[in-house]
Amino acid sequence: MPNYQDWGLYSADVWDMASGGPLGYFDISFDPPTRRACGYYNAVGSSVVMRSPRWFQCTGDINDAMRAFHALVREAGYVH
Repeated sequence: MPNYQDWGLYSADVWDMASGGPLGYFDISFDPPTRRACGYYNAVGSSVVMRSPRWFQCTGDINDAMRAFHALVREAGYVH
């Protein structure tokens, strides 16, 4: 992959807002110059499994990428 040194790898825990219990975590690789990202959601104790990572474009920084990825996995039914 060209310019792989520019990419950053980020991870964030995902929690259920109602119960406070852990749901899983997001792993996102983000390239700031191109605003291209690749994300994967790892569920904890769920039968809903994300089969492959998702590539997506986003605007802004890694926080915006996390929000965009959350919207994608929410739309796909992985999280509520």
